[in-house]
Amino acid sequence: SSGINAEWPLRPGADTVLEQGETAKAAVLFQRALETNEIIFGKDHPDIARNLNNLGRAFKEMGDYDGAKTKLNKSLEMKEKRYGEDHINLVPTLMNLGDLFNLTKQPHRAKDVLARGLKICEKKIGMKHPDSAKMLRLLGNSFYLMGDLATSEKLLNKSLDILEGVYEGDHPYILATRADLGACSRPVGTRVF
Repeated sequence: SSGINAEWPLRPGADTVLEQGETAKAAVLFQRALETNEIIFGKDHPDIARNLNNLGRAFKEMGDYDGAKTKLNKSLEMKEKRYGEDHINLVPTLMNLGDLFNLTKQPHRAKDVLARGLKICEKKIGMKHPDSAKMLRLLGNSFYLMGDLATSEKLLNKSLDILEGVYEGDHPYILATRADLGACSRPVGTRVF
């Protein structure tokens, strides 16, 4: 890497804007970062794959699932080509793809993608890492959508245990996981992710 990251001034703002729910504004900032990095680094640079993942995440949050899928698949393809099939840099994109598949009611596809991501997490960063907990939560949601409430609850409890060891109090990840656990007692199809 050249040490230059033209995206840096745009990304923190875009991440914050996305977290505040201003998805369209975040998408514009992520798109600008992508275009800037393409000019500076070319279309095959690793920052481009990260930009595509961020843009796909914004599209997913806006409900543009086709746009999200296109950006996320391209990001994953670039990362696999550069890093191989089990590199830790694949995890954010696998997480976003799995979440997208859950949102579009394709839990079997989500399960496959998320299980792959979880395997990478387990091997590369261990099961006490927040990314492992996020994968477990999303995988738990997949099993919920498939009607396997026992497996869903088991995975969500594992996720919660990890998150409570990393974050304090009412962190948003902890609250979301608790809400998912509470939903396991409701019939499949009544829960909103």
